[in-house]
Amino acid sequence: MKSPVLSVACVVLTKNEEINIERCLRSVAWCAETVVVDSGSTDHTCELAAGCGAKVFTHLQPGSFNVTDQRNWALEKTGLSSDWVLFMDADEEVPSDLRIAIEVELGANADRLNAYELTPKYLFWGRWLKRTQGYPNWHERLILRGATSFAGSGYWEHLDHRAKVGRISISYNHYANSKGFSDWLERHDRYSSWDAERIVTFLEIGGSEALGTERKKKLRRLAARLWPLRPWARFFQMYILRLGFLEGFTAFVFCLLYFFYEWMTVVKIMERRRQQQGLPL
Repeated sequence: MKSPVLSVACVVLTKNEEINIERCLRSVAWCAETVVVDSGSTDHTCELAAGCGAKVFTHLQPGSFNVTDQRNWALEKTGLSSDWVLFMDADEEVPSDLRIAIEVELGANADRLNAYELTPKYLFWGRWLKRTQGYPNWHERLILRGATSFAGSGYWEHLDHRAKVGRISISYNHYANSKGFSDWLERHDRYSSWDAERIVTFLEIGGSEALGTERKKKLRRLAARLWPLRPWARFFQMYILRLGFLEGFTAFVFCLLYFFYEWMTVVKIMERRRQQQGLPL
């Protein structure tokens, strides 16, 4: 049953998410509105979403995908009427205890805050990698409609200067590898290209705005300057400093994946520098 007090819409961004979308939408069926903004799926994502009662929109961005622009487009163009908007990804799920926590928090503090950060449980091969992923890892996902919007670029979004942000500590579930390694590789190939481009720009002209985010600005500047060390630093951080090794072989595989992601970024930085110098690839 929907709360007579609470007015929350859920927006889900999708592309080829037929394996995930029904689980996600079932978990937010309590919301007053559910909206799916699709980026051109070629599978049955849109049909399945409509079958779950969601309003489905298709919005194809010119050029490369930008999550900030897509979320702001959803806020502006999909006719939302609810007071609050919850943003979820298709491979995520809202447990019942998080729903209750959202209702309680909005009832108690909505008059002084206009946004909330939520934290995921990263589930990989059926295991929650709590240590490996540095839980809690906060993401801005619940906003008062019209009071703030998303800023940033690429895959690192944040809320604009108007945000007054609180936190809700009950986790949502994130099925980090739900579409398998091939999908992970395709996505992180895109991410590493974007990351490499931003780092090269930062190294050439300076200015943290080249890195595309306000979050963790000092850490991102340091990581950009020490870019050749990124694969080893990421693995050491996740597996050793965070005690990921206590989470077994599953965590070891997960850390290796992120070592490989950072290595792809390093190689692409070297490629861009060689191209700038007129050297062959």
